[in-house]
Parts: sequence; C-alpha cells; structure tokens
Amino acid sequence: MIDTDSLYSNQQGGSKNKKVTIVVFIIIVAAVLGGILLLRQPKEMEQTKDVIIKNKEPSPTEKPEIDKKSVKIQVVNGTGTPGQAGATVEALKNAGYDSDNIKTVNAEEFNNTTTTITVKDGFDDVASDIKDALKTTFDEIKIDSTNLDKNSEFDIIVTTGGKKFEEVTPTPAITTSQSPTPSPTITTTPTPTPAPT
Repeated sequence: MIDTDSLYSNQQGGSKNKKVTIVVFIIIVAAVLGGILLLRQPKEMEQTKDVIIKNKEPSPTEKPEIDKKSVKIQVVNGTGTPGQAGATVEALKNAGYDSDNIKTVNAEEFNNTTTTITVKDGFDDVASDIKDALKTTFDEIKIDSTNLDKNSEFDIIVTTGGKKFEEVTPTPAITTSQSPTPSPTITTTPTPTPAPT
C-alpha cells in the first residue's frame, strides 16, 4: 500500500522549497534593482545641480557691433611731419571710417616715437581694427591701456608717432648768372654840308 502521508509531506516540502526559492529570488531581484536605482539617482541629482548652477550664472551679454562710419576719431600729428595726419586719415577712410567724423590737429610737442591709440570704454574692438588699418603707415603702434573720459567728444584718438620731423631750413643758393655785356652803341652825328651861295 502506498503511504499517502509521506507522499503528501513530500509534495508539501517540495512546494515549500519552491516558495522559498521564489521569495529569495524576488528579494535578490528587488535588491539589485534598488541598488541600480540608488546608484543612478546621485548622478541625476548632480546633473540637476549642474543645470541649476549653469542657469544661475549670468550669461555674457553680446556686444553690439559698432558701425565704423559713426565712430568719431581725432588724429593728432605727434611728430610734426607735414602730411602725416592726412596719411592717417586716408588709411582710416580706406578701412571704412567716415572722413566727416575724423578731425586732425597738431600735438603740443612733436616727440612721439610710437603711434598711440586711446579709446573710450567699449571701443576696444574698433581700436584693434584701427591698429590693423595703420600697420602699413606706421612701424610701431600701441593701444593705450587708459581709456578716454566717457564725456569725450571723440571715441578714438590716434596720436601719430615715428621719427621726429626736423624742418630743414633752406640754405640760400649761390647762383652765378652772367648778364650780357653791353655792346657799345655807335651813334653817328650828321656833318653839315655847306650850302651853295
């Protein structure tokens, strides 16, 4: 005869083992998934922090482009060389600056060896452009680190430099000219002829 009690207990024992195995498997799967979620969460929080921090930083304001034709420029002849300011104005016109907005004057002293560009605040890009435009005209050009007063009539002041102009005083020329020698003039006096009587 078949012992039904042992058969029933074997079935129950096998079913308990299966239940335990399933429960252990579910716990392991839950632990693995929980661990993955926990490990991923800090990265997401860090990314969120980066986004928040990036949004708090002020974005750089894009500088408006300055129209060359509207820039007010003063050219100061710093060497006394005649025509040097005019050559500078011509180079600036060729670079796109409006000659109606360029004024020329002579410096009080003519001892500038380097051409200097002084600008108002906000005109640094224009100063670099002017420096490039004047490279063929002058050997040494520098952009002054001090800015013009914000109330200045001019946006840019270019003080020319280079070799100091020394005016050459003309020496009187010695000329020898030969004037024609006067030739003697002969004058004839008529002699009276005797009249017949």
